[in-house]
Amino acid sequence: MSNVDPTSESLQGSLQLGVACNGDLRWAVADVTGPLESIRRALDLSPVAAVALGRALTAAALVLRFTTKEPGQVLLEVLGDGPLGKIVADVDFDGHLRGLVGTPQLAADDDSQVTSIRWAIGQGTLRVTQESDHGRYSSQVELVSGELGADLVHFLEQSQQIHSAALLGVLPLPTGIGAAGGLLIEAFPGAPDNTLERLEANIARLDGVSTYLADGGPKALCDAVLAGFDREDLERYPLSHSCRCRRDSVLAPIQQMSSDEVDSLVDDAGRIVAVCAFCGARYEISREDLTVH
Repeated sequence: MSNVDPTSESLQGSLQLGVACNGDLRWAVADVTGPLESIRRALDLSPVAAVALGRALTAAALVLRFTTKEPGQVLLEVLGDGPLGKIVADVDFDGHLRGLVGTPQLAADDDSQVTSIRWAIGQGTLRVTQESDHGRYSSQVELVSGELGADLVHFLEQSQQIHSAALLGVLPLPTGIGAAGGLLIEAFPGAPDNTLERLEANIARLDGVSTYLADGGPKALCDAVLAGFDREDLERYPLSHSCRCRRDSVLAPIQQMSSDEVDSLVDDAGRIVAVCAFCGARYEISREDLTVH
């Protein structure tokens, strides 16, 4: 099995950066609908698993562009004690997204459990690892809601001293992902009180993040959150589902195993079958492969 082809235009996403209110606010909006649908197909995700992973992927993409201008990557991990298990979202500076959940086919009892995912995540931690040419840095916070939006805000305030609002949403449909993405906005120190009050009022009036994304894309979400403010669009980046797994990266750790460990992995046909947890790619490795260095 090969990696899912992410080149279809319909499976592409985007991330837009900008400022508003004469520079008192900065914002980033991400559309991960296409990349999430690609991952959903590859991993056969249930609706609740897709919602959780979509929010995590959006958060990772927003964090990467919000916290650094340097090339690098962000690994966001939600480590909860709920039935969904861990959630892992990974994004690099070129906008390549990949992710996984601990229980990809977790079923919900009703529709409300699909969109409200706290029950599936449970209590635990949100850990973010940022990597660049200057090194690798990890920090984590306790989950405060389990819905991931408030958890992202808590993380940014505790680890980056960024005072923000985060809106994350995924709309699952019977045929796939209808919309997925979100917006992160920061008010800089000294922003007028009336600016903050208007922003809070705009957010309070929102019907639902995924509704705006489904009806009008990222622009519709920005229009609603930033209604009444001057707004300047700055940079735009593509987002896509792309896994970094390779046959060599799978083979290397197996070559370091003892003979007994290798024997425990070999099937009746004399092969070791390894499946990438991020994309479902299947690698078949023979004993002869292990003797080639």
